[in-house]
Amino acid sequence: MTRMPALLRPTARKRWALLATASIALLAGATFTAATLSWAASGDLPSDKFLAEQGLTVVGPMPAEGGLKAWAAYRDQQPIPIYRLPDGKHWVIGTVIDAQGKDVNAKALQTAVQKPMGQQAWADLERTHWIGDGKPDAPLIAYVFTDPNCPYCNRLWREARPMVQSGQLQLRHILVAVLRPSSEGKAAAILQSASPEQALASHAQAYASAHGKNPDTLGIAALPRIPLSARDALANNVSLMTAMGLRATPATVWKNAQGTVQIRTGMPPGLLDEVMGKTAAK
Repeated sequence: MTRMPALLRPTARKRWALLATASIALLAGATFTAATLSWAASGDLPSDKFLAEQGLTVVGPMPAEGGLKAWAAYRDQQPIPIYRLPDGKHWVIGTVIDAQGKDVNAKALQTAVQKPMGQQAWADLERTHWIGDGKPDAPLIAYVFTDPNCPYCNRLWREARPMVQSGQLQLRHILVAVLRPSSEGKAAAILQSASPEQALASHAQAYASAHGKNPDTLGIAALPRIPLSARDALANNVSLMTAMGLRATPATVWKNAQGTVQIRTGMPPGLLDEVMGKTAAK
């Protein structure tokens, strides 16, 4: 697993918390009153406009401990619960914990948002500027956030050859430039080539055959000037990677036999077997 340098990692998202002693207490500033919001016709939730302004996608009601009416929502692949207080006029976005500090509704929230979050993530991945590796009609598809200077990304490319060449798997590489100064130029060179698929393959082969050299010189030569189209594509790819909470390359995303989106970062043992549905990565 190759992690983003600290300077390139996004600032950790702020989290609102609902504190508890024996049950719950209200965190100041995390409430919304009827006087300041337009309510939905049912009065159950704030208006769609307000929710959209907060970047929240509401999945629907969810069971919750503590006697509060609750809804499951998410923002940027982060599950977020919404609770209505007993007076029906105040709301809390946060966490309900018991006297031992356990998040009592975490499992219900994750269960509620897992499928819709996965569907949204998959749709976002499909819209990226990805590079196909393998037959378009392969029964299995996996998206991979790939930095040209990531040795584990190149290892994944090599170890996937039998599955890709047999037509069982198509890898869709989403290029990012987060690891080294030459990453952007190399990624741009691949994107701007006449055949990005072949350029990526040539880069991976050359990268693997050269050991002990300066990583910036391995593989494809970096473009000295980055075309605006390539710069925008790479920036959009990094934005999606960040929104999905991914901090290392490779980051592999696929659907299991039940159609549930799975995500792994790095090269854990058995990753490709798990992608192919043979076993679980350890």
